[in-house]
Amino acid sequence: MSLLIDIATASPPYRVSQAHAAEELKVRMGGRPAVVRMIDAAASRSGIVTRAVVVPDAEVTADQRFYPSSAGGLAPDTKRRMQLYKEWSTRLAVQAASTLFQSTATDPSTIGRLITVSCTGFSAPNFDYDLITSLGIPPNVQRTHIGFMGCAAAVIGFTSAWEALHSAGDGNAKALLVAVELCSLHMQTEPTRDNILSNMIFADGCGAALFASGSAAPATARLVQTHSHLFPASKNLMGWEIGNHGFEMMLSSDLPDAVEGQAVPAAMAIMHRMGLEPGDIRFWALHPGGRAIIDALQTGLGLTDDQTAPSRTVLQDFGNMSSASILFVLKEVFSRVRMEPDDWLCAIAFGPGLTMEMAFFRGV
Repeated sequence: MSLLIDIATASPPYRVSQAHAAEELKVRMGGRPAVVRMIDAAASRSGIVTRAVVVPDAEVTADQRFYPSSAGGLAPDTKRRMQLYKEWSTRLAVQAASTLFQSTATDPSTIGRLITVSCTGFSAPNFDYDLITSLGIPPNVQRTHIGFMGCAAAVIGFTSAWEALHSAGDGNAKALLVAVELCSLHMQTEPTRDNILSNMIFADGCGAALFASGSAAPATARLVQTHSHLFPASKNLMGWEIGNHGFEMMLSSDLPDAVEGQAVPAAMAIMHRMGLEPGDIRFWALHPGGRAIIDALQTGLGLTDDQTAPSRTVLQDFGNMSSASILFVLKEVFSRVRMEPDDWLCAIAFGPGLTMEMAFFRGV
């Protein structure tokens, strides 16, 4: 079996309200009336109240800020952003994994596979090095890094964990997955629609999940299957590019329509192949990519408000933390209920491509 033992999360110390973020962005984008209206619309429709970020701009004086306080200022280059990424990705990854080990009474020396996930920064060695050396994970642990695969990457990590446990041939095998994203390091102030949407929904956070093949430890759920689907002619719906001043996001306004019109039928087909209907699945963990994404999935799959509440709560309190978000949502689901053995849970997330990743869990 591939058992999900538990999940722990870590958030940076700086929090910014959506209202304050909108006012800051208006200044940084020049304050033209048309831009102001677009920012207000993006903020009001986001479903976000607060977000956690690693940049201290919302809480300190102007001379201590990471980004220029007004339009036309010199933005940090990619090197400087990556220096901050290296510092904070390590800090949050170690914090989340340490909390997880403590809450599950897990000896780090028993971890046989380490899966790290991130698309908002790179360095070599990456934060997996610090996880191993500071927490006591064995130096011969087998490592997998999933990079630049966007908001769906943690679900891809579930597949890696499942494969690692099934190939280990060991009833006591354990896999640790850690996803950390620092989206606030990539603020772009050119007043485009893509930049406005990105700046008003993305945030920072880290999630860690422990998987095991045996039943020695109490488990939260059992990972049954994972599925991937790449949509044709969807390359321009979502994507990242590395620029001289951080990563540049492309986010199409057609994305919610694509989710409802293409992703929902594809998800239904996957469920049908498993002999399931949406009504057979009691719990849902939907990636909180924005209120419109959750709305599209809820409408298309016929879900209740209770079933989408965990995703909306994470969106409201944390924003879209890219790949780490689905771990926050799963943690929120498990904090509300305990799955019974016959219960199903479906997790859905989307990544550049456009790709859809799905994971199906059952109670234990």
